[in-house]
Amino acid sequence: MKNYFMIILLGLLPFFARPNFVQAQSAPTCTFQPDGSIICTIGGNDDGGDEPGDGNEEGGGACVPGQHMVYQVTAYDPAAGICSAFPAWVDNCTGQIVESGGDMVDDLPCDPQAPAPQNPCDRFTAGVGGITCTNSEWNISARVSFPEIYLDLRPYPATLVRWPTAIRNGGMLESSGSGGKNYLSYGGGSPAAPHVGDWQNLRLTLTLRAAGPMFITLPYIGDLMLPDQGAGGPPGIIQWEVPSHPAVGAGTLAGSISGLEELPSDIPVFSGRGRAPYKLFWELRYFEYTAIEDCVPGPNRNGRYNCDRGTGHMEVVDYEWRRNGDNGEIPPSAVQNLPDAVKADINNDGIPDAYWDNNLTIRRMDNNNSVNSPLYGRSWNWGGIIYWAVREGQGQIGWPGD
Repeated sequence: MKNYFMIILLGLLPFFARPNFVQAQSAPTCTFQPDGSIICTIGGNDDGGDEPGDGNEEGGGACVPGQHMVYQVTAYDPAAGICSAFPAWVDNCTGQIVESGGDMVDDLPCDPQAPAPQNPCDRFTAGVGGITCTNSEWNISARVSFPEIYLDLRPYPATLVRWPTAIRNGGMLESSGSGGKNYLSYGGGSPAAPHVGDWQNLRLTLTLRAAGPMFITLPYIGDLMLPDQGAGGPPGIIQWEVPSHPAVGAGTLAGSISGLEELPSDIPVFSGRGRAPYKLFWELRYFEYTAIEDCVPGPNRNGRYNCDRGTGHMEVVDYEWRRNGDNGEIPPSAVQNLPDAVKADINNDGIPDAYWDNNLTIRRMDNNNSVNSPLYGRSWNWGGIIYWAVREGQGQIGWPGD
């Protein structure tokens, strides 16, 4: 049995991938779209069909009221590369199906190769701090910065050999950034006198969302994967087995690192790393000035009927601002000049599928696992690097204040 799956085309096509349908003259050839829909193209004229409409020119000429024929795909067999589709008459202005154009057509050739994923960005600026998407057609840009991710530790910045040392993923928030345009005169109108096809309140938003646990690498501890526990969750316990010493790879002195003034300047520290994978999403929202059509009794100006079982015709009866939009994911492959330090391959298939967030903030916990203690609370951020001093256990005889 053929492995068919249903494709609902109407309402799914991205605003930037709308097809230019033409009058049906021959069998169509169909191709996949990035959103999972299928578009069929056919040869013939592009005169809007043999029903030019009633001649109503309201809406500033953004479209000529009337109908044209398209093919709507109902099933696709990927093994055979064929589709089934039916012809339909579609309204020129609204894109809605008015009536069937004939019987189902089977065994149409379909291209099983999907084009590259699409997004509204024609230029990217990317760095370790964030990503900017620019659309030159609308003259807008949106920038999203990598959010802080929190690593909570105790004791810190120094601990003892074989001392129960607490470590916790204290939270991985999401971040968003947006840009917009108040009005785009695609239909030839203005804010005071809109025409069909005009856009208003265009808003492009980029969002970075966590796509996995926090990854920590520490010398002599190894690789840790820490799920998000939040600022109130329980920490895990680790133990260092060797002190930080140049002989075991701790070659950096605390005095050379900004923020470690609590430690003696000549104490060596281990250097580890912490980061978390994030995925990048885009969302576009806008309002489009749209003609509202309805079936009214009687024939149109050409004396033809096309609705209500042959007793009426479709006619523009009103206009409204209709909300539209689209959204999707932006993979690393779509971002030009993306630094290697930002590329993340979380499924280990050799292809980056996420972005590393290196904006790691280390927070010190007290004995109650709180990071808000007025006595112990403090934070550090070295762009993903974790500096940590480990002392010999014999030298510790008590806690400060004991």
